[in-house]
Parts: sequence; C-alpha cells; structure tokens
Amino acid sequence: MSDRRPLDLRGRDRGEAIEIVQRALVEAGYEASDCVDVLGGAFVSAAVGRYWAEGLSAAEAHERLCAEDPELARAIEALAPILLDRAEARDQREAAVAAVELLLTGAAPERDQLRLPLNPDAP
Repeated sequence: MSDRRPLDLRGRDRGEAIEIVQRALVEAGYEASDCVDVLGGAFVSAAVGRYWAEGLSAAEAHERLCAEDPELARAIEALAPILLDRAEARDQREAAVAAVELLLTGAAPERDQLRLPLNPDAP
C-alpha cells in the first residue's frame, strides 16, 4: 500500500488550491470528464454537507441552504441534475458494455431476456 497523504492547501490562495486539486486529479489518472464529476460532487457536498451532518433530510437541507445562501442554492440546483444525469449515463454505458461482453462470450441469457437499462421504466 502506498503512503497516502492528504493535499496540504494551507497557506495557498484560491487559485493555487484549484491548480493543486486539478493536478492531483490528473496525476491520479482521472479523465477530464471524471474530474468534472468529482469536483462537482465535492462542490455539492461542501454546500449541503453541514446540513446533512445535522441530520436533516435532503429537502430540509435544501430549504436551509436556500434561506442562508440563496445564490449558492441556485448554483446547486443547476449543477445537481447535471451531475445526476452524467452518473446515470455512465451507469447505463457500463451496463451496456457488460451486456455486450456477455453476448460475445456466449454467457448471456437468451436474446429476448437480455435487458439493457436504456429505459428503466420498461417492464
């Protein structure tokens, strides 16, 4: 196991901190789109995390954020659905690739029984 060190951003201005975090993600092997997802998720978590830590539901946390910082709440409202859509699309791609791999190896169920998660509402 490698020696894991937290990022030390003490004494850094915001620009330097952003650059260090971006470089760390690239050095960790994240693709650009994954970096967006990681940073977006961190942004949402940082914005509402303190409310969830208080034991509030997602709706209650959102209400508190709206009351205390309406501008930040609007940013979260814009970003969260995008991040969710990206995560769902990634899950669907991974499931589709797994299904194709099963087909190619001959280990897949009958063609009519193979379900891809392209329409989660389909029976």
